[in-house]
Amino acid sequence: MKEIIRFSDIRVSVSRSDVLKLMECGEDNPIYEEVVEEYEELKDALYSLGKPQALFCFDRISEEWAMEKLPAGTPVIFSLITEGGGISARSTVFFKEGDYLKGMLADAYAGAYLFALEKEAMEHLKKECAARHLGIRERLEAPGDVPMEMQKRIYEACEAEKIGMGISSGYMFDPVKSSGQILVLTEDEQVFKAQHDCTKCTAVNCKMRKTPQVSLTMIEKEKEETLLAEKGRTVFEVLKEHGKYFSAFCGGKGTCGKCRIQILGGSVPVTEQDRKLFRQEELAAGWRLACRTVLQEDLKICFTLDQEESFEAVASFSGKKEAAGKEQEYGIAVDIGTTTLAVCLCGMPSGRIVDSCTAVNRQRIFGADVISRIQASVEGHGPELRESIREDLCGCIRELLKKTGIPPSRIRKIAIAGNTTMGHLLMGYPCDTLGVVPFTPVNIKTITADSTRLLGEIADDKGERLQCPATLLPGISTYVGADIAAGIYSCGMASQEETSLLIDLGTNGEMAIGNKDRILVTSTAAGPAFEGGNISWGMGSVQGAVCSVQIEDGKASCRTIGDQPPLGLCGTGVVETAAELVRSGLVDETGLLDEEYEDGFCLGETTAGEKILFTQKDVREIQLAKSAVRAGLETLLLRYGTDAAGIHKVYLAGGFGFKLDLDKAVSIGLFPQELRGKIQTVGNSSLGGAVQYLTDKNAEEKLEEIIARSEEINLSADKEFNEFYMEYMFFEK
Repeated sequence: MKEIIRFSDIRVSVSRSDVLKLMECGEDNPIYEEVVEEYEELKDALYSLGKPQALFCFDRISEEWAMEKLPAGTPVIFSLITEGGGISARSTVFFKEGDYLKGMLADAYAGAYLFALEKEAMEHLKKECAARHLGIRERLEAPGDVPMEMQKRIYEACEAEKIGMGISSGYMFDPVKSSGQILVLTEDEQVFKAQHDCTKCTAVNCKMRKTPQVSLTMIEKEKEETLLAEKGRTVFEVLKEHGKYFSAFCGGKGTCGKCRIQILGGSVPVTEQDRKLFRQEELAAGWRLACRTVLQEDLKICFTLDQEESFEAVASFSGKKEAAGKEQEYGIAVDIGTTTLAVCLCGMPSGRIVDSCTAVNRQRIFGADVISRIQASVEGHGPELRESIREDLCGCIRELLKKTGIPPSRIRKIAIAGNTTMGHLLMGYPCDTLGVVPFTPVNIKTITADSTRLLGEIADDKGERLQCPATLLPGISTYVGADIAAGIYSCGMASQEETSLLIDLGTNGEMAIGNKDRILVTSTAAGPAFEGGNISWGMGSVQGAVCSVQIEDGKASCRTIGDQPPLGLCGTGVVETAAELVRSGLVDETGLLDEEYEDGFCLGETTAGEKILFTQKDVREIQLAKSAVRAGLETLLLRYGTDAAGIHKVYLAGGFGFKLDLDKAVSIGLFPQELRGKIQTVGNSSLGGAVQYLTDKNAEEKLEEIIARSEEINLSADKEFNEFYMEYMFFEK
């Protein structure tokens, strides 16, 4: 049955009003006339860059891709539509040249072009269906209707590589201004439901969205509140929009189970994800996942948010100097982590720390890792992500000013380090090119701007405004950012004769090896297991998270953060549990959990009597994470021309490494045995580098030297990495 039809001669009519709507530039905008004038000058050139392509594959769902709503054998059309990438590429060029207005206009034009192209393409398809006496009864899109993995199936079915398209490991199309759909066929040729349905769309901030409203009544801690929300949106999206923060590792994909709600009024069907995460009695009691609960009618819910107010973040670093007295001038150092933020106020030029503040990076509601944030930005959430991080940073700085009593006029400089994605989101850059080959950043050079422009307005309790230069430190590459460059600088490894390693473990395992002559860097996708993500009872480093585990005679003895009643398992607890299960013989070298623990090994119970279980799936998650890190480390050693025995010192950075039991980490093969005794925890080396940047007059020159000396190893194209990855999947006995 398979048949592919391609249209490349579609005439696209782009509406100026749609472009301006996507830019949120109405007639009341003070720069409206300027934007319109710029648009009129650019539109013809931008239109000429469009290379429209529409691919339609008539086929059936195979056994491999079958699911409840798409049984094997279902006749479908795999649809893939793209603007060709030329308009988006021009947008990136404008941004790199510093012409932000043209960059935003070109980006909005590409979006409007794709909207218009899809509408015309569906008209062409309608004629093809009529010729075959077929109709379309339903349109399915990822990730709202089908998993993101289905985009790979669409890509392959349409043979999109033949027209130069690509797809990333995160199932994002390249060019990013492309859309894929599965159109379910019917023999009723009078039905043609191929057009986009805004009520089902996950791009909730799309400026083109048009949907009716329903009411959502929420009960939280005995407080009741009713909101009006667009029909077709998920409860998760509505709560997020109104500042109800879920710590959602999966970014609302229905896999982490952290956004639990109970339905008290209204009818909500049980989804496939609900069945996987709730027991039958819980489903009967109305428990659902907020990210899978679609508002189709008025609804009343009860929930308790995991606010993670007590999240344990690290603001300490090697070489930190405590304040000895008042100083005349001060600086503010910032580390923007994917999970947490750390901000400290230090004297200048002494570098002595006056006080510090930490917080959860609330962008986590869009997902635990940078790929999730990139995808969220591409889907139109860039302004939300930027506003979120600015609010968090401003809140920390205001708290520091209030606690210390230091007036804003005494703050001379702000230095900010963070990974490349965090920097892009703070700057408001598009992230389109970060998630697809060749992973090109917009700008990773040193950026200095007025603090108000970069962070927004900050004032103390007396109304005095903070206004000083703010610098975003430079990075090395898309996946080895300013946080690692700052860490190398902070540890001093770039000025040493001996060869050292810097390892920063989180969702990504970023590493550097070298000395004063040569530095190699790399990044390996460890996944969120080291931060409690994708673990059945996983959670962040909050009060009550199991952080230390001992197993004797088949029974666990656990310690929690803050010695509070157990709530779940943080990253160090995950590593220690795996190590203890292996040591006790309850998990073999292949990672197989003893059959006695079919439902999981019990670590303890919550105050509600629920068993905190470590399951076979959890063992596999930590296997994947530790194997990715170890394989990256071994590849880096190989490419540098040394082995673990030749390493003088290992600087282990980050909050996870700060609390990690190093012997247990070595015992499961996370690090080579030869590094035992050489590992030094250095805390938040990124923050330490930002502090040094504030206090060292030669800091900019030293950082630029480090970046110029650094060479990146691309693990995805490295044969030995893949071999190491398979080898170190096993546990050492």
